[in-house]
Amino acid sequence: MRVGIDVEQFARDPYGSGIQRVLQQLALNWPNHEIEADFVFPQGDFFALLSPEQAAGIFSVPFGEQEVGSDLRELVRTAIENATGPRVRGADLLSLYTSWLLPEVSYLPSVLERFRIFHASMISAMIGFDALPMTEPANYRFPAGTVPYVSDYFRQLAQADRVVCISDYAREELWHALRRPMNLFTEVAHPGGDHVAVHVPQNSDDLVRFIRLGTLEARKMPVEILHAFLEARCEHAELVFVGGGSSSDSGINAAITIASESNPRVTWIQGATDIEVIELIANADVFLALGTEGYGIPVLEAIAAGTPVVYGGIQPAAELMQGGGARAHMGLEHVNLVELFHTYAQPGRVEELRSEIDISRIPSWADFAMSIARSCKS
Repeated sequence: MRVGIDVEQFARDPYGSGIQRVLQQLALNWPNHEIEADFVFPQGDFFALLSPEQAAGIFSVPFGEQEVGSDLRELVRTAIENATGPRVRGADLLSLYTSWLLPEVSYLPSVLERFRIFHASMISAMIGFDALPMTEPANYRFPAGTVPYVSDYFRQLAQADRVVCISDYAREELWHALRRPMNLFTEVAHPGGDHVAVHVPQNSDDLVRFIRLGTLEARKMPVEILHAFLEARCEHAELVFVGGGSSSDSGINAAITIASESNPRVTWIQGATDIEVIELIANADVFLALGTEGYGIPVLEAIAAGTPVVYGGIQPAAELMQGGGARAHMGLEHVNLVELFHTYAQPGRVEELRSEIDISRIPSWADFAMSIARSCKS
């Protein structure tokens, strides 16, 4: 038995994200003793068949430090070219594998057509992240002509032989929003957080530092968080946004930019490396996870870094860690969010939250990778 893992989407769009963290850790933890795997990268008219170890190195490129002005796609392309291993034509792939895995979201016609062909010939498997582009389309802006391929991707997600979802919420979305038949193999495996070394809290000043990590999508409530923080007027608190701007709502970016330029207690940091992100989290006092997430790997990263999480809305990873480093805050209305800042800016509340952290409850990447591997076996 051998599985081909299609990672063309990454090669075409290699920017660090939660999904690409999944790719990196899937490769680092792939159990070759369970089923051997090739990570299949496009290279000109051929495909490079790389080992999990080789793929992990390539998936790590976006999370590292790059020179200003460097072309990330070119860096990844060069890394693929420099990797030793077989090169085959697309027509030869069918004869090499007993199963085919699409581990990332892709709207590329080539990826979708290839999956359709392989689905007809062998076990087809996918990782199910969420159905948010279908259920909350306002958060997404697709290039002209892309929408039919978005629909095609989710149609194939609903029809694949086997799907491993990253959360119970994602599985419910597949069943109810995408109408995936319940008799098809649809399991849940939680992405891990043990890639982050356990940290000792570093913030020694008198400020309570609230941090919010991730792109500024409306479903993650960045503007609502900002407005509540400003109204709370907590003298000894600051708010740090870490992550890229919204691709669908320039108004969100403008609001955060104006606040960060006019208020010394609001900061927006973009382009941080993997190491810098973890340092920022470890130096914070409270990690905010509010709004809607398909899962929420940064929640686990925060807890591993010694920073407790306050969450509200749909937050599967935080719900997993409730009482072990994450605490729910009731209500997402403006008054509730103002209360959140008032509550956790008080002396002693951060220490109370930190005392609940239980690192042993963080899911492991090895368990996640094993679940994916087993889904690919005949």
